Amino acid sequence: MKRLTKFTFLLTLFLYACSGVHSEVKKSWENNVITLDVIDLTAKNYNLMDAGSRLQSSLEDSIDKTGFLLVGGEAKFHLKYKIIEYNSGSPLGRIATLGVSDSAQAKLRVKVALYDEDEMVGGWEVNSWLNGGLSDKKLFAKAAEEIAGHLKGDF
Repeated sequence: MKRLTKFTFLLTLFLYACSGVHSEVKKSWENNVITLDVIDLTAKNYNLMDAGSRLQSSLEDSIDKTGFLLVGGEAKFHLKYKIIEYNSGSPLGRIATLGVSDSAQAKLRVKVALYDEDEMVGGWEVNSWLNGGLSDKKLFAKAAEEIAGHLKGDF
C-alpha cells in the first residue's frame, strides 16, 4: 500500500512538473474599430484651459468602462468636447450653508460630440454641479461618468 501511494505521488508530481504553456503572438493586423481619441477644444480658451485638462483626466479614467480603447493617434472615433461654462464656486460657502446656497455651488457645462472619422454620430450637453465638499474634483468625475454613460448607450 505504501508503494502504491509513493508511486501515485511521484507520478502526480512528475506529470504536474512536465506541464506548461508557451504562447507566441505574431501580430500583423491592426484593430482600430473601437479606438477613441479625446480632443479638447477648450484649449483655445485660456480661462477654461485648466478645467478642460481636468475633465480630460477624468474622462481617461471613465472611458475604460465603455469598451472603447483610448489611443492618442489614429482612431476610428473622435470624442470632441468644449467646456462652455465652469464656476468652481466657494468650497467654504458650500460647507457653511450645507449645500443649500446656489451661489456657492460648483457648476460645469460641457458640449460633447462623437465623430466616426469625419461624420458626427452624436452630440449632447452635460450639466454637472456640486453642492457640497471642499474639492470640485467630484464635479469633473460626475461629468466624465455621464459622458462615458452616453458612450456605452446608457442614456
